[in-house]
Amino acid sequence: MLKEHHFREKVSWPDGCRIAVALTFDFQGGEDVRPLPGGKINHEEFTQAEYGPKTGIWRILRILDEHGTPATFLICGGIAERYPEAVEAIVSKGHEVAGHGYHHEVARDLAREEEREVIRRATEMIRSTSGRRPVGWRSCTQSPNSLELLMEQGYLWNSNSFSYDFPFIWESEGQKLVELPRQPFGDGRTYGHRDSGNPHDTLVVWKALFDELYEESEGAPTFCPFQFHPYVSSRPGRAKALAGLIQHMKSHEGVWFATGSEVARWCLERALPVESVTRLSRSVAQAP
Repeated sequence: MLKEHHFREKVSWPDGCRIAVALTFDFQGGEDVRPLPGGKINHEEFTQAEYGPKTGIWRILRILDEHGTPATFLICGGIAERYPEAVEAIVSKGHEVAGHGYHHEVARDLAREEEREVIRRATEMIRSTSGRRPVGWRSCTQSPNSLELLMEQGYLWNSNSFSYDFPFIWESEGQKLVELPRQPFGDGRTYGHRDSGNPHDTLVVWKALFDELYEESEGAPTFCPFQFHPYVSSRPGRAKALAGLIQHMKSHEGVWFATGSEVARWCLERALPVESVTRLSRSVAQAP
């Protein structure tokens, strides 16, 4: 039986920071462009999506590098397989790699064994390509089996829930998994589609999200996650909006820009007894 443990009152961010900001990028290409009836592929949709791994990722990495900002890239196993040089560049810039399915599968449509195999294959492909074993996960949707399968395969954190503002811990039969909630204002929603939306309006939404959480952080620590896609936010014009958001947040004091694993581990160390954290760290390190 899954249990939730909430602990906001027990956590303070490092160095007295008020707010933790997690920039996450779902790194996929044309994986979500499904064949049309008859097996044909919509060329326009597919090549728009492929802009991310072919072109946009390099602009995203440049922007992050210019601002000295770490990020987490949730990578499809198929992207790691097809674009290993991009994955290697992500790691070389000091960013975190995490999992995002293999071919952007819709998790709720998978049988338990199918989903287990997707997680295993994606984990191994990302590890073999990047040299890093991913310990974070975000699937396309979530199935009733996802959390327990991630625990089974030694994952540290998941990021699929929209139910809370602050990280919390899932527990099942002594196993624990940190949930890093997300907000429904990612670029896939603010822009509406790959070729629509207004960067100015998107930046207004993103700044408002940060500003309100920053104001609330006067009373207690807050968590501000952002979900982007390289094929969406890397386009000229839109990339300026991403850079503008980072500049805006960096103009405030007490902001901790962290990877998903940094936030998850920080929460675990303060929300659980030391022996529980030690056991979990060993489990993650030894997981296949």
